[in-house]
Amino acid sequence: MESIAILFIIMLIGYLAYRVGFLDRSSTHGLSSFLLNVSLPALIISAMQIPVSDELIGQIITIFEAQAVFYVISFAFAFCIPLLLPGSVIEKGVMRFLLVFSNLGFTGIPISIAFFGEGAVFYSSLFMIPFNFLAFSIGILMLRPDLGHNIDPKIFLNPGILASVIGLLLFFTGLSIPSPFIDAIDLLGGITTPLSMIVIGAVLATMPVTELFTDWRVYVISFCRLLLIPTALYLCLSPFITDPLLLAIPVLLAGMPCATSVVLFAEEYEVASSFASQGVFISTIFSIITIPIIALLFF
Repeated sequence: MESIAILFIIMLIGYLAYRVGFLDRSSTHGLSSFLLNVSLPALIISAMQIPVSDELIGQIITIFEAQAVFYVISFAFAFCIPLLLPGSVIEKGVMRFLLVFSNLGFTGIPISIAFFGEGAVFYSSLFMIPFNFLAFSIGILMLRPDLGHNIDPKIFLNPGILASVIGLLLFFTGLSIPSPFIDAIDLLGGITTPLSMIVIGAVLATMPVTELFTDWRVYVISFCRLLLIPTALYLCLSPFITDPLLLAIPVLLAGMPCATSVVLFAEEYEVASSFASQGVFISTIFSIITIPIIALLFF
């Protein structure tokens, strides 16, 4: 609850900053571009600076297998649910992004630690690897399906993908970035979450307060994101994974609220950022209730 409360406090600061004139649409868009192209790639590289030993290889394989099942389920929901909901092609793309990608970083890792201790950090961080590859490739095509008609390979040569490749190479080779470079990367990556919440708050400030809660489609998306997807994942994994920790962490992370990065992508590609912000806002509110429910039901 503390982690989620921090999200709301920073989001409120962004909301007020826009309302009093410290931020406007131009500066908000500039912050989004900086986050996607600079600080988020730094966070990706920093998160992958994890030591790997032989005894962890089996557990790593199990976690990656669990992730594969998680994304199969998430993409299945992302394909089906928007077909049942009204909305433009752009809005349906945002719905798909909201359903596939959960807030693994700022919410997922601290909550994993709260439930399972510091040992959960390593396994939770592994979830960031496919997340980054998928968000910066398929995620972009979800938001901008028109880019898929004549796919330009340059779309995949973005800072997020490049950072993921660099991070993976460092991860599997065991190479560490020396100081002071890794310290600078850590600091730069550390501003990603607070700045992204400020951007979300600023985008929400462009909407009338009553509209934040009135779009029923966001509640359907949040219900699927927070309860149905983690339940489906638990039912698929529980017959095969006997280690309680390796089962609990993927299921818990699958039940995190919608990823804040959807707002950054929506701002960058100028597609329904207000609707994306609503999805993050509402799903984060309800996660205060649903995360304890998941823990009580499954663990």
